[in-house]
Amino acid sequence: MKKLNSQISSILKPTAAFLKPTTALLVYISRFGFLPPNMSPLGSFGFFGQNIFLYFFTIISFDYFKGGFYSGFLFTYLGFFSYWLFGKIAKTQKLQVFLLPFASFTFFLISNLGVWWYSYPHTLSGLLACYTLAIPFYRNTLIGDLVFGYGFLSVRYFIKMFSLRQQIKPRAESTQEIYS
Repeated sequence: MKKLNSQISSILKPTAAFLKPTTALLVYISRFGFLPPNMSPLGSFGFFGQNIFLYFFTIISFDYFKGGFYSGFLFTYLGFFSYWLFGKIAKTQKLQVFLLPFASFTFFLISNLGVWWYSYPHTLSGLLACYTLAIPFYRNTLIGDLVFGYGFLSVRYFIKMFSLRQQIKPRAESTQEIYS
């Protein structure tokens, strides 16, 4: 059994090396209009991926080719940074479940502060108008973060459970052989 586990892990090591770049490519492609506006795996990728360079490379390259740079884009990038930061803070699954929506809300607050600063009158009514008009985009951002983020957590949980089950099963079989 140890030999089989060794063979499996040697197969998975090269796969793991390609997993993050492949995921980054899929995240990048998903932003080209296949999903509703602001609904993408990008926030979850930053939250769970933990490779800040690959995360921002995905964001910057998309903005470069798609024309996403606008006067307040630095606020948007600061909002994207919050996903990475909250992901670093969230060490346990319980914290991840709680902090992912919080990161999404933080992105909404910071990025739309930039929209207000550069596109609306600097008044309370301008601020309220900006955030009110941004709510449908936030809804999509939150849905995307929850679907992709909690989907990732679910897959990771089931892989862990399957792995534990595979480890327990051979032990149970060897115990039965001893008592037979």
